[in-house]
Amino acid sequence: MNKNRLEAFTDAIIAILVTIMVLEFHVPHTASWQALVQENGVYFLAYIIAFADVGVSWYNHHYLFAIAQRINKNVYWSNMLWILALSLIPFAVAFIGAHPNSRVPAIFYLLINAAWAASYLNLSKQIAAINQESAEAIKQMPVYKFLRSIWWIAYPISLIILFFWPPIVLLLAAVEITITAFKSDNPELDKLEK
Repeated sequence: MNKNRLEAFTDAIIAILVTIMVLEFHVPHTASWQALVQENGVYFLAYIIAFADVGVSWYNHHYLFAIAQRINKNVYWSNMLWILALSLIPFAVAFIGAHPNSRVPAIFYLLINAAWAASYLNLSKQIAAINQESAEAIKQMPVYKFLRSIWWIAYPISLIILFFWPPIVLLLAAVEITITAFKSDNPELDKLEK
């Protein structure tokens, strides 16, 4: 199976996702800052969080595939599941942006975020399984260690809190993305060649 084709396909999907997310913005009915904030403010916040999420996801995905020498059918399908979870982020962001104080969009967003994390861990494990020479490097990736940490407790806690304050899921996502962005320091990435 050709690793470069799978990477190119994934890169194209990510570019499309970012484009779809920005298309959710609506031109305000009046040309004022107040109208801009009133009509797009909540979605803008959700968009920034999702954009950062996609950016951090792509960076770590790029590193993961840069250290992989081989891929197989399991990696392909694990990558497709990861893309599926990632591709639902624009809809989840639009949904919560339209209804920021409602539980259903918050639960949906939380589920998509958890599905993304689980699918990324699975993809990492599948790549490590067939690239034994890179398995330790994968396990030492900051994002991998973070996603395997006690952080998983934040999901059920957020699920409980969102019944009282649904925007907790955006706060959870912002904290998660900030931590992974600052921890995602893979200095070898600049040295790696394809």
